[in-house]
Amino acid sequence: MQNWSVKDDIREYWTKRAETYDLSPGHGVAKLAEMEAWKHVITDHLGYGQERKALDLACGTGVMTMIMHDLRFDVTGLDFTDAMMSRAKRKAEVAQARIHFLARDAEDTYEPDESYDVIIARHLVWTLVDPGKAFAEWNRILKPGGRLLVIDGDFVSKHWLERLMPLLDRIFGNRTDGHSLLTPEQWQAHHRILERIHFKQGVRCTDVMELLAASGFGLIRNDVGLSAIRGSRQHSSLSRNWITSHFNHRFAVSGEKRSGLV
Repeated sequence: MQNWSVKDDIREYWTKRAETYDLSPGHGVAKLAEMEAWKHVITDHLGYGQERKALDLACGTGVMTMIMHDLRFDVTGLDFTDAMMSRAKRKAEVAQARIHFLARDAEDTYEPDESYDVIIARHLVWTLVDPGKAFAEWNRILKPGGRLLVIDGDFVSKHWLERLMPLLDRIFGNRTDGHSLLTPEQWQAHHRILERIHFKQGVRCTDVMELLAASGFGLIRNDVGLSAIRGSRQHSSLSRNWITSHFNHRFAVSGEKRSGLV
C-alpha cells in the first residue's frame, strides 16, 4: 500500500501481540511482590498519586495504568492499538476503576498544553520513530514542575549467554522465555520494524537522559538495573528469564519540567 508507514506496521504488530502480551514475563505483572516493586519505582520517581493527573503513554493492556490507579493517580491510558486498549478497558471495568482512555499516537497526543502532573512511559521509547519530537511533545503537555518517568531497556543487544540459547535448545530441547509465544511471522514483522525505528541498535539509559535534557527537563534521576523488579520476579537461576533479567540493560529515568518552559 502506497501510504502504509512504519507506524501502521507497529500498530498491526501490537494488535497481533495483544492476545498473549500479558503472558510474557516482563510485560504482565503476575505476582503481588512484583506489583509492589513497581509501585516503589513509581513513587520513588513520581511521588504518591493524591489524585494528581497522570498519563500512561502506550498503555497497552493497562498494566501500569492499573498500578497508577492503585496509587491514587487520576490516570489516563493512551494507546493507538485498539486490541491492546480493549484489554486495558476490561481490566478497568472488572476493577470498577475510573480510568479514561485515549486512542492516540504517543508521539502526537493532541492533548492541551500543561495537562498532566506526571507522565509514565514503559517499554515505549525503544520503539519510537522520532524520539526528539516525542520528548518535546511530552514536555509540552506536562505542567511546570511535572515529572516524566521512562521505564525501558535495550531489547535489541543480546548477552553472549542469550546468544547460546538456540544451541542449548538443540541439545536439551526447547525452553520457554518471554517471547516463546511469538510466531515466525511475528518475528519477521518485529525485525522489519526494527530496521526502521530510531533505536535500531537498542536504547540505553544515557540516550534517554540526553533526550530529557535536550527537551528541557531537569532534576534527572536514573535507576539502572531495576534490581527491585528483578528480585521480585524470583526466576530460577540460569533459566532463560533469569539470564534475560540479569544481563539485559534495563532502567528507569525521570526528569522534571522546568518552570517557564513549554
